[in-house]
Amino acid sequence: MPRHTPDRGGMDKSDAGWLPLITARQLALAGRDSRPLHHDHVRVRRGVFVETAGWQHAEREQRHLLRMRAVAETRRSTPVFSHVSAGILWGVPIVGRHLDHVHLAGAGGSVARSKNGVVWHHESLEPDELDERLGFVVTSFRRTVLDLARSLPFASAVAVVDHALRSSLRHPDHPEFGGATRAGLLDALAAVGSRRGVRPARAAIQFADPRSASPGESISRANIHLLGLPAPELQVSFPRSDGGRDIVDFDWPEFDTFGEFDGLGKYVKPEFLKGRTTQEAVMLEKARENRIRKHRSFGARWDWPIAMRPSLLRAELLQAGLRPAR
Repeated sequence: MPRHTPDRGGMDKSDAGWLPLITARQLALAGRDSRPLHHDHVRVRRGVFVETAGWQHAEREQRHLLRMRAVAETRRSTPVFSHVSAGILWGVPIVGRHLDHVHLAGAGGSVARSKNGVVWHHESLEPDELDERLGFVVTSFRRTVLDLARSLPFASAVAVVDHALRSSLRHPDHPEFGGATRAGLLDALAAVGSRRGVRPARAAIQFADPRSASPGESISRANIHLLGLPAPELQVSFPRSDGGRDIVDFDWPEFDTFGEFDGLGKYVKPEFLKGRTTQEAVMLEKARENRIRKHRSFGARWDWPIAMRPSLLRAELLQAGLRPAR
């Protein structure tokens, strides 16, 4: 039976992922035809529809959840969601284009297969590797992190493991509730044996650092590593004249350079604005950067499009004074 664990964030039943689904089966039982739905509904899966307006406003994770619900709605038995599908329910960041297919764990077979928008993963699961999240049966948090570390590209895998290690710090006395420890992940990976993806997963776990405060910082740090650029110091603080501290995401004191990842959400999303206007947030950030430049002569600031493209990130950092590591 699945275990029930404390909430760790991620999806909740108030977002667009929980828009009402309409199935052809429901309409047939009511004596109605599903063909008119095609005018103002999107087909999420064969025989399952959602209103077009809601779909268009849904974010990528929410659309994936709608696909998951459509899969559950059309299966005769209760599915076990894994990999990216389990990840979004646990609130794990999935960076990159990896949410087009719903991922399920299944018995039998030997390799992952894709059919009708579903990727099946045929590997055995122990009872303690199953859990329940918002009414779905999913792989446990730690198993989900391991599966993602084994299957995602290095930078995306690092974002996952950084998140897991960072989350465990919130519950230091009960890491199994808050996230995962590096030692626990490596031990669990060793038990996997020589299965596919173990070596890159081990590299991602060993490289991971919970000090990366956001997926964008994780992706940036991983790509900096892959580019062969010097490793930055993380979350470095500089004193302010008023007694406070300014913290930068990345610092290279040997190059007199700092770096900052800025996602658009920092200037538009209410949870980051905290009652301020976008203009006020921009002005405060500019004042902060001016203070930091009293300690560092050079600085680089980048967003998602640059973080996700190593060539652009390399150009940005070289322009700020960095040089490839020897």
